[in-house]
Amino acid sequence: MGHEEFFLVDDREVVLTSDLHVRCDGGNGPLGHPAVFMTLEKDGEVTCKYCDRRYIHSNSPAAAAVRQDGQHYAA
Repeated sequence: MGHEEFFLVDDREVVLTSDLHVRCDGGNGPLGHPAVFMTLEKDGEVTCKYCDRRYIHSNSPAAAAVRQDGQHYAA
């Protein structure tokens, strides 16, 4: 697994990742959701269908905006 950074943007979780394939389980252990495996789209982004967490490739232009406008936090 590559490097990940976690942000809140407009009260929504956003994960910047160096991976093209990600796994999301909603976090929070048993309070999360079933694990889903997703591939980032051509624009370098994918959204989890269960929890709406956004995953953005760290080299994507959208990542710079998240770093500038988002609130960094530890997941």
